[in-house]
Amino acid sequence: MKPDSVMKAGRGNNLVIVRAGKNSLHESWIAPSDTDRDFDLVVSYFDEDAYNAHQEQDRVEAFFKVGGKWDGLYATLEWLGSRLDDYAYVWLPDDDIATDAKTINRLFALMRTHDMAVAQPSLTPDSYFTHFLFINCPRLQLRYTNYVEIMVPCLRLDLLKMVMPHFRETMSGFGLDYIWCRLPQSGIDRSGIFDSISVRHTRPVGKVLMSRISANGKSAKDEEAALNALYGIEERITPLCYGALTTDGKRISGLGRTGLAMVLRHLTRLPGLQRKDRSYGFGRLVQLIRRQLTRKMTMEPLNGPFDRRGANQQTA
Repeated sequence: MKPDSVMKAGRGNNLVIVRAGKNSLHESWIAPSDTDRDFDLVVSYFDEDAYNAHQEQDRVEAFFKVGGKWDGLYATLEWLGSRLDDYAYVWLPDDDIATDAKTINRLFALMRTHDMAVAQPSLTPDSYFTHFLFINCPRLQLRYTNYVEIMVPCLRLDLLKMVMPHFRETMSGFGLDYIWCRLPQSGIDRSGIFDSISVRHTRPVGKVLMSRISANGKSAKDEEAALNALYGIEERITPLCYGALTTDGKRISGLGRTGLAMVLRHLTRLPGLQRKDRSYGFGRLVQLIRRQLTRKMTMEPLNGPFDRRGANQQTA
């Protein structure tokens, strides 16, 4: 591993950890070098050639561990050890996220401003995506949700420590996106999507990861089922938004009202979009409002396999 002397907990006590391959975009997150960034960066390489080519930079560390995103993150967090306590918030993006230091700084600031336990930036309209819900919604600053994607989650340290034992048993992270929104450390109005910032997902979802998981003899659905079983989750989970804050600070509450607000705001963007913006179309909006009106959700805390210290008894 590379020397650890170059990293000195950032002024904002924020940390970014990325599982990176040879095509990782993380260099753009810290360029130019004189950017006043409010975070440290750990590049956790799963590609040995990329690790060997790593160039030392101020407040950037490198670590090497083969594997998937989440089992690799577990090893990285273990390697950091007590140094992790220097940070209040940790962002865990995929390596194909196009963004910059200013946006990342803003992400951490928004976590503090809105007292969030887990949240994510919205996605630009030209992003590859799984759920349309996470595409940037015009004229909103924040939406409260039951689901934060494993693609770009930012977690408060206490919540990260609570879910960290689960990372060891999963390459895909499937199931985490819902569970970390309903633990005692998160819950109502503590998990969300920031529409005041956006990042671009530049590659098809899960292409590299799924090949690695298949080679390991498991499927992402198998990993999700095992995690859900620990919490007694039997139903299929639909990502939903139950509230929002407008850009002028007004609160919108309820699944139906929030759904209608999202659809109306998306409609204002439709005329100016190019055909290549794969996220949009009338069908997407119909699906969005139908889910918001017909699906049920709860934000009651999950009863999981945790002891009083917050350590997971079955996976620790």
